[in-house]
Amino acid sequence: MQDLFDRISGCCFTGHRPDALPAYGDEASEEMQSLVYLLDRAVERAIEDGVTEFYVGGAQGFDTLAAECVLQKRNMHPALSLHLALPGQNQTSGWSARDQARYEAILHEANEVWFAAELCSPESMKRRNRYLVDHAGRCIAYLRRMRGGTLYTVDYALDSEIPVDNLAERMMML
Repeated sequence: MQDLFDRISGCCFTGHRPDALPAYGDEASEEMQSLVYLLDRAVERAIEDGVTEFYVGGAQGFDTLAAECVLQKRNMHPALSLHLALPGQNQTSGWSARDQARYEAILHEANEVWFAAELCSPESMKRRNRYLVDHAGRCIAYLRRMRGGTLYTVDYALDSEIPVDNLAERMMML
């Protein structure tokens, strides 16, 4: 775990896969465009607060949106770093060619890639989620389902006294 001073400049992300995102992750939908807007604003606020290190888990859905948002912001703020914390080298096994290409593009642009294990497993996913939080002073999440890895990561962040900005709650206010 990094010390508190180092963690202040870090922000991690956690969120659901496409099936639990608005409109099942259909990025052309109005609901998903609202989520992307809220994500953009949350990342912008983090940057304004001095965050320069962003930690993403590399999964489909919210993680992909978060990584792409950080990479877009990095064009305007070159000091930003994208750190991918991945559960295993076989994470994309079973993904569509389109999703694998998107993942590879993010992987290519990342400043750092860390693997929790050689192969994905429930334990490596938990290790990856803890790594994300252990490097952050804040967490931007999309938590709608009260089960699974996103809930685990949000609970771990809150137990670690890391503030969580849950964009699912913000979407309910729109």
